[in-house]
Amino acid sequence: MSRPTSPTYKTRNWPAYNEALKRRGSLTIWFDPEMSWEAVPTGSRGRQQSYSDAAIQTCLSMKVLFGMALRQATGFVESLLRLIGLDWTVLDFSTLSRRQKTLAVNIPYRGSKGPLHLLVDSTGIKVEGEGEWHARKHGGPKRRVWRKIHLGVDEQTLEVRAVEITGSHIGDAPVLPDLLEQIPADQQCHG
Repeated sequence: MSRPTSPTYKTRNWPAYNEALKRRGSLTIWFDPEMSWEAVPTGSRGRQQSYSDAAIQTCLSMKVLFGMALRQATGFVESLLRLIGLDWTVLDFSTLSRRQKTLAVNIPYRGSKGPLHLLVDSTGIKVEGEGEWHARKHGGPKRRVWRKIHLGVDEQTLEVRAVEITGSHIGDAPVLPDLLEQIPADQQCHG
């Protein structure tokens, strides 16, 4: 049996192709000057927080997005703020480290027009821990641990509305009630 020949692609519009390749490496980061970077006083006793949850979330997003350590992330955000001319103070490493443990992330939702059509699917993710690293370095049996991440996605806006992580043996159907609990009742369609 002969191998099928793979199709050949010819680029005919080189300027547009070059621009498309350049755009793949483009990076734009916006900081809204109206954003509340400093924390609002709570009115309770004790030392008040200096930075808002949005400031913490911004630094942690940069950390995850670019794969940096906490100190590098604070330096990166500080340089970004300096580049765009905002005179906001940047939180220190210890504040970021302490606040990331208790940060409640609120992801804004644009909302879809009409009833919510939730698409549910899952994918497996491999968890590497100390055992995997030790087996790679010293040999021995590999203990692979898999988890399943279940996503509920709004069909119209393609925004992730609900997330649940389970063991690899759990299907989508048993997790559906847990996913629906994450969506406010006024946004669910009953019927």
